[in-house]
Amino acid sequence: MAAAELIRALNSLADEVERVQRNGADTRLAADILKVVEERLSSDRPGRVGRPAVEIPGEAIEGYLMYGLHVKDIAALYGVSRWTVHRRMQQCGLKVSELYSGIDNTELDRLVMEIQREHPQCGYRMMRAFLQASGHLIQFFRVRESLHRVDPEGTQLRALANRTLHRRQYSVPGPNCMWHIDGNHKLIRWRFVIHGGIDGFSRLVVYLNAATNNNATTVLDAFLGAVSQYGLPSRVRSDKGGENIEVAQFMVQNRGENRNSHITGRSVHNQRIERLWRDVYTQVLDLFHTLFYHLEMTGLLNPDDEIHIFALHWTFSLQLQHQLNTFKEAWNFHRLRTENGRSPYQLWLQNRDAADDLGTVDEDYGVDWDGPPAMEDANSISIPDVQLPRSLTAEEIAGLPNRDVPLNATVNVYNSTVEQLTEILRY
Repeated sequence: MAAAELIRALNSLADEVERVQRNGADTRLAADILKVVEERLSSDRPGRVGRPAVEIPGEAIEGYLMYGLHVKDIAALYGVSRWTVHRRMQQCGLKVSELYSGIDNTELDRLVMEIQREHPQCGYRMMRAFLQASGHLIQFFRVRESLHRVDPEGTQLRALANRTLHRRQYSVPGPNCMWHIDGNHKLIRWRFVIHGGIDGFSRLVVYLNAATNNNATTVLDAFLGAVSQYGLPSRVRSDKGGENIEVAQFMVQNRGENRNSHITGRSVHNQRIERLWRDVYTQVLDLFHTLFYHLEMTGLLNPDDEIHIFALHWTFSLQLQHQLNTFKEAWNFHRLRTENGRSPYQLWLQNRDAADDLGTVDEDYGVDWDGPPAMEDANSISIPDVQLPRSLTAEEIAGLPNRDVPLNATVNVYNSTVEQLTEILRY
């Protein structure tokens, strides 16, 4: 046994002895055992007496608890017993019960209704995750009761649907062993594309970025932003679209050749993110898809009119990215039925030190053969740039309507932007 492992084991034994003492067992025997343990620890650390102190910042414990980790999970991360974590929590005045939001049912129902207006297909777990992403940690039973009050019919329908849903298993060795990346083109009619990436092991969404082009540099920028936050994955799987070429080159340069650092295939082989796209569409994109078609039907939007598309991008890019960010946080907080109720954040945090996968793998690595069919084909899609009659000056751009408004005010902003651009360009 390595020295570090021995120290962790002895620490756990010492904590257990202290617990036995508190429970009224033979105190002399317990004291003798504790003395032997501390002498053994001291011999492993010459010049130091007693058990080695494990410094666990109170802020770190609070953060882990907010992410949904239990005390035993935090103890495992630091290689100590749960009693050590409990003592540290007492020293810092931390109580799990005090981390929950104290809002009353009226305020909770109001928040639930607001979230449901933008995410009408939201179930218990995702609703709780959306609330947590907005800064309100709510007990599961309170979320369930609130949804029953706010949307009793929808709650029953979702329960029936879940009974018929068959969940298939998928696994890779650990976090950052395999990321799955892809582009979603459900809003391509209006020249929007969503670039996304998900960790195959934990299902942690590492990025969801809205863009008005499908360029390889744009995909690489989104990927590198995720790398700076979560670290560089061992491998990446994508389809064969040309927009992924710079990510492929980056992976080969940084992870090496002849090991399948970047694996390409048809979208049917990239089901981890194909599963994600269904929820992204239901919770985010469907709203914009419906709204944009409504603008077309009312004669306010012509997708072939460059001014209209420029105004649409100006008005809705921020809104779309905001909705994606909110969904990403909620998704990473939401508890997974197939993982004993653990969230993607929990799975990622608890397994970060898992051994990496093998040095060489074949091209079938990371394929879920029983996964759902692809929503789209894997052909590379090019999005034309918006072509105004002339480029706008910096002053003209600065004078465009303020787009940082609530979602229900965006149509007015869009109309004002079209009118202003038409006047500027005399179009």
